[in-house]
Amino acid sequence: MALTDVLDVLREHWDEVQEYLDETAKAAVVTLLDTPAVDPERTARRIARLVLAALPDGHPVRVPLEDSVRYSRAVHTGAIDGTAVLRALDLFRGPSPIPPEDADDWLLAADSVSAADYRADGHDPADPDLIRLTDRQGAVRLPSFQFDGASGRPLPVVVAVNRLLDADDDPWGVADWWLGANTWLDAVPARLLGTPGEHGLLAAARAEIAEW
Repeated sequence: MALTDVLDVLREHWDEVQEYLDETAKAAVVTLLDTPAVDPERTARRIARLVLAALPDGHPVRVPLEDSVRYSRAVHTGAIDGTAVLRALDLFRGPSPIPPEDADDWLLAADSVSAADYRADGHDPADPDLIRLTDRQGAVRLPSFQFDGASGRPLPVVVAVNRLLDADDDPWGVADWWLGANTWLDAVPARLLGTPGEHGLLAAARAEIAEW
């Protein structure tokens, strides 16, 4: 999937899309566009997931956006002029409300436990099969969806997916996979935990790897 494919869909339908995005989602999209894309395909997937997570089922923009995520294999190798894109999309009437380094704040805003609290409960926060997110103050947070509510232990399916997607090496990308909309599942993966839909999580993770 190319970043330009996602931008084309958003540019064409922005008036229809922006009314569904809250300020946090808008800010995250802006920041992703304003930050030079080291991996444009991953940036495109993150933008698409943010938008798809906000759009209701049956919204007409879901189809072209999901098609872009599923089928496009073009690779954009040039730099993206984030400012020009923002003007074209008219995301905001003023400056971006958050600086580029805050691109992942929406992930930190998810329910989580501190490494210290997790350790105090008798568990190992350094487990390489867990997503560990470090904020700018150096505090380590572990997203709560990873754990069984009763025992506090990592859920086996979460461990399997985290290991497959290499959460130890790419915690932000794997957190984004869990907490953003997934077109293969037509759902946010973390919301399927504890439901019959969780049986498709490993297959969806394998499908993600196949796109890389």
